Amino acid sequence: MKKNYADFDKLNRLLVACFEAEKLYYNAAQDAQTTDLKRFLNYMAVERNRMSHDISNELHSRDIEPLKEDAEKGNTFRSWQEIKEALEYFDAEAIVNSCISRDRNNIKRYDELLERKELPDSILEILEKQKYQLEWYIKQAALQPKKSAFVEEKKEEKKEEPSKQDERGKVINLKAM
Repeated sequence: MKKNYADFDKLNRLLVACFEAEKLYYNAAQDAQTTDLKRFLNYMAVERNRMSHDISNELHSRDIEPLKEDAEKGNTFRSWQEIKEALEYFDAEAIVNSCISRDRNNIKRYDELLERKELPDSILEILEKQKYQLEWYIKQAALQPKKSAFVEEKKEEKKEEPSKQDERGKVINLKAM
């Protein structure tokens, strides 16, 4: 039973990691500058919440108290300078990559529990399903737009109509009158 309890402890740690992933996605959605990215990140936060809820229910059903990490979402004590900085220097690619990295770490936790096969089959089925969902979500996150809505792109210089050079080497633009 002690060996089995160790696996339930690992499952409890996975629950905490799911809470942290949810918080990461939620905070990223608060800072996102495009509606599409904001919606995607919010959806990902909700999905992490569902995963956490499923794991928590399994622990409760076995009379194991789920770890209650600080699951408060958002940055409640942000100053106006921090908000301004988040808007000016928002890097969608870095934020999405951070979220993907967290999910990849969580997949390693899932793999560890699934390889050991010490948990009840019903829990293993849930973990297997969640692992495949995370892998699919990682692929979806990689497809998200990586550009900030407020940062101007460097546009290539607009090519004007062909120009001709006269004998002295000056460029004379030919335009219709």
